[in-house]
Parts: sequence; C-alpha cells; structure tokens
Amino acid sequence: MKDITKKWVSFAKEDLKAAEILFKNKSYKSCFYHCHQAIEKFLKALIIAKKRRARKTHDLADLLKESEVKYTKEILEFIYRLNPYYHPIRYPDVVLDFPLKYDRKNAKEILKLTKEISRWLLFQVNQK
Repeated sequence: MKDITKKWVSFAKEDLKAAEILFKNKSYKSCFYHCHQAIEKFLKALIIAKKRRARKTHDLADLLKESEVKYTKEILEFIYRLNPYYHPIRYPDVVLDFPLKYDRKNAKEILKLTKEISRWLLFQVNQK
C-alpha cells in the first residue's frame, strides 16, 4: 500500500473512532458527520490505490462510482442514505426538501452500517 493511501486509511479510521465516541456521548449529529467522513476517506483511499488521485468532493455516490469497485444494491442504498447528512451538519443555512433524523435509533443504524462498509472498503483497498 502506498504511503498516501495509508494516510487516507488512517484518517478514515480516526473518523470512525470519533463517530463511535460521539455516539456513546449522545452527540448524534456529529456522529453522522464522522460516519460520512470515514466512508468518504475510505473511498478516496480506494481511488488513490487505483488511480493515484481523488477529486475534492464530498459526494459519496460520485466517489463510489469513481472508485470503479463492484458494489451491492445495499451499499448503494446506504451511500444514498448517508450522503444528505453532510452539508446540513457543516452549513447551517442549507435547507433540504426532506427532514433528516438525528436520533439515537438512526445514528445507531448508520454507525453499524458505516463500520460494515468501512471493513468492506478497507478490504478493497488492500486488494490493490
């Protein structure tokens, strides 16, 4: 694994760890943010492992497609579910056409899926 890929993986793991801590401390909105960041960074690590350079974007669906990895319908559904949480957390003036739920139940499920998909993405990175 290239050094830059290792750095992206390390940063992704830190975000995943932060999401777990934030969930335990009932900071659900921040938990969502770090789940998004973990998936984003694992995807960028995969892209870099294959192509050398990842675009500067926060769109998980675009990054998933750019990674050229074969993914399941469930992974794509998760990406589409998590993707909308990024901007409203960072930018208070962003208004979506639908409400987002930052409750414990939703955060627990998102964190669980983030862990599963992170393991799968790390496996994909290690195959390159």
